[in-house]
Amino acid sequence: MINLKKYNNLMFIMMIFSLIIFTFSIYISIISAKYKNENEINGLLNNETKYFKFDTSKSITSNNILDVLKEYKNANIYMEYSSVSKVLENDTLFGKAVYYNYKINNKFPILKGRNFTLNDIESSDKLVLVGKNLTNQIIEENNEQYFNIDNENYKVIGILGDKEKETGYDNTFIVNLQAINCFTDYRKKWKINVDNTRYENEILSRYERMAENSQVKFDFIQSNSEKVDIFKIIKNYPEFMNMFIMIVVFGMVNLIIVVYYWMNKSIKEIGIRKAYGATDIEVAFYILKRYQFSVIVSIFVGISLHLIFKTILQLMFPEFYFDIYFKNIIIIALVFMFIGLIISVIPLIKARKVKPIIIMKGRLK
Repeated sequence: MINLKKYNNLMFIMMIFSLIIFTFSIYISIISAKYKNENEINGLLNNETKYFKFDTSKSITSNNILDVLKEYKNANIYMEYSSVSKVLENDTLFGKAVYYNYKINNKFPILKGRNFTLNDIESSDKLVLVGKNLTNQIIEENNEQYFNIDNENYKVIGILGDKEKETGYDNTFIVNLQAINCFTDYRKKWKINVDNTRYENEILSRYERMAENSQVKFDFIQSNSEKVDIFKIIKNYPEFMNMFIMIVVFGMVNLIIVVYYWMNKSIKEIGIRKAYGATDIEVAFYILKRYQFSVIVSIFVGISLHLIFKTILQLMFPEFYFDIYFKNIIIIALVFMFIGLIISVIPLIKARKVKPIIIMKGRLK
């Protein structure tokens, strides 16, 4: 049976560890969620997806670009145009326009309503799927729901998202590409995926000639895949990054102070154990056992704090679900435990060279 009184002097270590684990857990949940969401949004793309841009012009429209694709009916084609913007008074929402000519397997997650059909995609009807966090922007007219983009009303046919979890589509919207008929813009990117390499090369060559004929610059991005930049995600949330740095620095400094202080307070006890014949290995094992106990307790406390504050944090930041990633928490705990062990070794090394009677007096000199 564990005698808890022996662990009273470990209370500060447990508090520091619990704070570190809680903070890391929250931060990892934010970064992991954003990383997963951006990967999910790119889920219909693959390593064969090509990326290109046209310079801003008043001569090439999105319909001109789609007209080329319609000539390749024997190929399975998926195209995205990003980003379509909806300007608000104090913010800008970003979505994308899509076109495809086959039944895609990885459909958009629908919380309510329905998905696009092939007839929807091939028509010029102004239809839109709206993320569940943007439903406050939906307007109702004549018992129909609409989402306004560039002063044009798009009929809402479905709400994107999942009732149980956060998705990458919760804060975006998707329209059928044929409905927008916009001019090319250098700030916006086209993405195309064709299952036939020869057809794909022909299509890209035709786009390049189209640009030359209109005296518009055409940029083909050679990279085969668009990777999610986790560092860019971190930069997008500076408030969390500042809190993260503050807690890490605070935690490291306090961990060093507390562990070193705890070891010095334990010197007399170490001296008594050595006087009764305990070897250096037995003393080290005793210290390690108590230290590991404090870390294990801190993991449970840190996770409990995460669960307790999860609902509050979701209300403050509704774009996140603050899920717990246990594997990452264990890794973090092991890293900080190792740092603490290194610190605790210093008094132990000193204690090996000093007689037990001196140690019992609480001195290492």
